[in-house]
Amino acid sequence: MFQKSSKYYDMIYSFKDYKHEAEIIKNTIQKHKPDCRTILDVACGTGEHVKYLKDYDIDGLDINNEFIDIAKEKNCGGNYFFCDMTDFHIGKKYDVLMCLFSSIGYVLTVENLVKTFVCFMEHLNDGGIIMVEPWFTPDTWNAGKIHMATVEREDLKICRMNISETYDRISVFTLHYLIGSKDGIEYFTERHEAGLFTVEEMKQAFSEAGLKAEYEEQGVSGRGLYIARIF
Repeated sequence: MFQKSSKYYDMIYSFKDYKHEAEIIKNTIQKHKPDCRTILDVACGTGEHVKYLKDYDIDGLDINNEFIDIAKEKNCGGNYFFCDMTDFHIGKKYDVLMCLFSSIGYVLTVENLVKTFVCFMEHLNDGGIIMVEPWFTPDTWNAGKIHMATVEREDLKICRMNISETYDRISVFTLHYLIGSKDGIEYFTERHEAGLFTVEEMKQAFSEAGLKAEYEEQGVSGRGLYIARIF
C-alpha cells in the first residue's frame, strides 16, 4: 500500500479538504447519533480527519505502522491500534465506527466485506452507527485513465503518476513516484488493489453481517456514504 510513501502522504493529498469533510462527518453524526461520545476511525491513515474531530473521544486503527506513528504525533489524546480491518479485536466498543477515503476497497472481496462488517458490529455500542465511504463501483471505475499528482516545494519535488487498470472485479493502480531532493532523485513504485463493489453488494454484505445500511450518493467527498445500524 503506502509503505514507501508514508512520509510524503500528507503532502501529496494536501488538496483534500479534511476540515470541510470533518464538518460533514459531524453533521452526519448529529443527525444519526446525536449523543455520540466515542469514535473508532478504521483505516485512519495519518489522522487528518481526527485533527478536526476532537470534540469526541476518538481512536484510530490502521494496517500501516508508519501512518499510526504520524497520527499519534498529530493527535496524542487517542489510542491507536495496528490491525487489519478484516480481523481485529481490540476489546472496546464505540458509538460510531467510520471507515473513510474509500479504504474499504482494500478488503478486495465480498467475503472479506462481510468479515469486516462483522468486526465493525462487534465493536459498536448499542444504538451506534457505522459510516463507510465506498470505493468506486464497477460502472464508475475508468480503466485506462492517466492520473498525476505533484508536490512543488523549494526543497522537494514529487511527481506521482499511474494508469487505472482492471482485472476481473479488482481495480489496480501502480503508483510511480519520482522524488527530488537535495540528496538526489529517488524512484519507486507501489501497487494498490481495491475491490469494485456495487451498491447492492455493499448493502448485502452489511445485511449478512447483521446490519441494515442506507446509502447517500454524495457522502463526505462525492463518493457516497453508507450509514449502518444493527438490526
